Amino acid sequence: MDSVAKIPQILGGIFFFFFGLPFTLVPFIMFFELGAIDPAYPFEALFLIAFSIPFLLSGLAIQSMGLAAIRWAFVATKDPNLAPRLGKIGPARIAITEHPNTEYVGEYIRQSEIINGRDWYRMADSNSRLYYYAVNEGGAPGWSIDDRQDNGSKDWFNGGWFPSTVATLPLGRRMWNDIEPPWVEIEVLESAEKKSNWWEKKS
Repeated sequence: MDSVAKIPQILGGIFFFFFGLPFTLVPFIMFFELGAIDPAYPFEALFLIAFSIPFLLSGLAIQSMGLAAIRWAFVATKDPNLAPRLGKIGPARIAITEHPNTEYVGEYIRQSEIINGRDWYRMADSNSRLYYYAVNEGGAPGWSIDDRQDNGSKDWFNGGWFPSTVATLPLGRRMWNDIEPPWVEIEVLESAEKKSNWWEKKS
């Protein structure tokens, strides 16, 4: 990733970090600045503690996204195969069980190498693939579904793309960009097999 391409991601990471900061500080402001905990009123104090926890967790999650974006801007390389692994190894097999284009529905197998620091998946006997795009040539970071041969450096997404800066797969039923209708469902294959006749959607 060149210096110009890093700037938007770094600025975005800084924005998310400071956007989440007020949420993270809510418990500390309540307890240390306002003196909200009063031993004489234990039930009220317990309520305020429970009330502040969602703010704390939300703030930490947003700040983590910001820090991850900043970190990736510095560790990413233009060559997708040279980026260090981020996160744990993903499941060996997954399944796209819902997609507006049925040619992308089916079983995907994790490949031996990584792309842009993440595992990538390819459908057996097909060019359909799921991989992470790390702004190697501009655009926005996220998971892409495509049917063309590439090493992960191209911003290609014939099957849609899902914005993300984290290393984990976007499992579950989510709204993807640039496809209509936008719903795509990805499951670990063992879970997908429990759905009766999910593979029939491919035909």
